[in-house]
Amino acid sequence: MGKEGLNRGGASGHETDKRNEFSPKNLILLAKGTNPEDGGAEMVYYDHPGGGGVFWVGSVTFGGSLVVDDKLSQMVKNVMNRYTLESKSDLL
Repeated sequence: MGKEGLNRGGASGHETDKRNEFSPKNLILLAKGTNPEDGGAEMVYYDHPGGGGVFWVGSVTFGGSLVVDDKLSQMVKNVMNRYTLESKSDLL
């Protein structure tokens, strides 16, 4: 998943971000790129204590893989549906 894309290097690309000691403790790792020497971007999300959530893909080339990778696109849809369904239930 995410190995192909319209940009250089697939979803994880050449510019990648990862978790570090300053990342929120409730951060959930969804996927990690397979770049050499632990260079792969990390896809994460977390629920913010003040409400809402953050979804982060960690790579500038990620979008170019969404149009060619059905599994990656479905993963993003699942995350977006989670936030959408939660916000709809808040309105009831």
